[in-house]
Formats: sequence, structure tokens, C-alpha cells
Amino acid sequence: MARKSNHVIPSKDHGWSVRKSGAARALRSFDTKEEAVKYGKTISRGEKTELYIHKKDGTVQNRNSYVNEPFSPIDKNGK
Repeated sequence: MARKSNHVIPSKDHGWSVRKSGAARALRSFDTKEEAVKYGKTISRGEKTELYIHKKDGTVQNRNSYVNEPFSPIDKNGK
């Protein structure tokens, strides 16, 4: 069973977007990556999902887990 997740990705038009895994449309778009990550963390904490933060080239830069599981990875930045 696949886990639900959210992704901070480069937007096709400009800036950055936060999108749910498998969704066709973004939840919200932002001018900066910092704003998108902040929003993504808030959404993922509330939903208890994982957040994947991508680089401009689309590869995964970081993954933060807000899933309530024993031994699950935590946000590496402590936030």
C-alpha cells in the first residue's frame, strides 16, 4: 500500500507548487521555494503524511516524514 505524500515541485509556469502525490493539479503555487516548503510542511503535519522536496531539475532533495509510526524518519532540520 502506497503512503500518501505531498511534493514541493518546480512549477511549469514559474515558481514552486505543492502537489499531492498522484494529483493532476497543485494544491497551491508560490513565487519562492521557501514559501512552498513552509506550506508543504504545514499541510503534511496536519495530514500526517510525508513531504518530498524536489530540486529545480525534479530530483528529490529532501524528504520529511510526519507519519506517526515508530522509527519513522524525522525532519532532518529538526523543524
